[in-house]
Amino acid sequence: MLRWFRRHRRDLPWRRRDDAYGIWVSEIMLQQTQVATVVPYYERFTERFPDVQALARASEDEVLSLWSGLGYYRRARALHAAAKEIVLRHAGRVPDDASVLRQLPGIGRYTAGAIASIAFDRPEPVLDGNVRRVLARILAFDGAKTGLGAMERALWEVAATLVRGSRPGDLNQALMELGALVCTPRNPDCKACPVAVHCRARTNGDPEAYPAARARKPTVQVRVAVALVSRGQRVLLERPESGGPFRGRWDLPAVEMASSDDGCDALRHAVAARHGLEIRPGGRAAVASHGIMHRRLRLEVHTCSLVRGSVSSNAALRWVDPEKLSDVPVSGATRKLIGLCGEFR
Repeated sequence: MLRWFRRHRRDLPWRRRDDAYGIWVSEIMLQQTQVATVVPYYERFTERFPDVQALARASEDEVLSLWSGLGYYRRARALHAAAKEIVLRHAGRVPDDASVLRQLPGIGRYTAGAIASIAFDRPEPVLDGNVRRVLARILAFDGAKTGLGAMERALWEVAATLVRGSRPGDLNQALMELGALVCTPRNPDCKACPVAVHCRARTNGDPEAYPAARARKPTVQVRVAVALVSRGQRVLLERPESGGPFRGRWDLPAVEMASSDDGCDALRHAVAARHGLEIRPGGRAAVASHGIMHRRLRLEVHTCSLVRGSVSSNAALRWVDPEKLSDVPVSGATRKLIGLCGEFR
C-alpha cells in the first residue's frame, strides 16, 4: 500500500503543506464533498486565513463568505469556533493528541485520527467512506448479515491494527486514495489494486456487493416560494431564521409552502411577519430544483416590488449587488437563483 501510494498519490494542495492546520481545514472541507469541488475553496480559504490565528481573528461573516457555495455551513462555523478555542486554550497550536482534538467543535473520531496521523505521525486509525469500502471488501464484511453497527466496530478495530505499523499517516492516506481512485463504489479496477490478492470480495466474485448499502432517508419533496426584490441593480437578501428552507448566512427571502398554497400570498405574509415590509409579488419568473441533504426543493421565484417598509434600519435585511455576491456568505440555492434570474432584475 505504501509503495502504491508513493507512485499514485494525487498532487493536492493540502499535501504540499506539512502543518496540522492545513490538514485540518482540508479534512473539514472534504466531509461529504468531492475533492474536485474542495480544491479551489481550500486554496482561497487558506490564502485568506493562512493559520489558526488568522482564522480565529476573522468574523463569522468573513469565514462564511469564503465558504459560500461549499454547503454544510455548520462545518465552517465549527471550524471557526475550534480555531478560537485553539488560540485560547492551546496557545494557537493544533493539538497532536486525538483525544484532545475530539474535544474541539466539529472534530469527531475520523477527523481526529486523520489530523493526528497525517500531521503528527500518530498511530491513529481512520474510517471514512473510502476506507470503510476498501476494508469491507478485503475482509468480505457484510453489514447486512452482521449488522452495520457490528461491522463498523470491527472495521475500526482492523484500521487500528493496520495503522500501528510504520508511517501511519501515509498508510491512512493510501487507504483513502485507493478507495477514491481504484476501489470505487461502482466498477472497481481490481487489476490496478495493489492488494487484490488479499481481497475476499474479489475472490467471491462480486466486490460491489461489499459493504452492504446503508439505508437512505427517503427523498422529501418541498415546495418553496422565493422573492426576487430588486432596487436598481441590487437584490434584497435576508438573514434567514433558524430552520429556513436554505442554509446560507444570507439568502433570498423564501418560505416553504403546502402543495395547495399560493406563492404570492405566502411571500407577502412571510416577509411582512419577519421584517414588517410590504411587498407586491408578480408572476413566477423562474422555477428551479435544488437538493439539500435528503430534501428536494422546488423553487418558485417571483419578481417582487417593495411597496412599504425600511431595509436600511433592519439588521436582518440588506441590498446586494449580484456582481459582488462572492463577498457575501449566501447559500448555493440563492447563488443559483440570482444567476438564473439576472434577466428579470
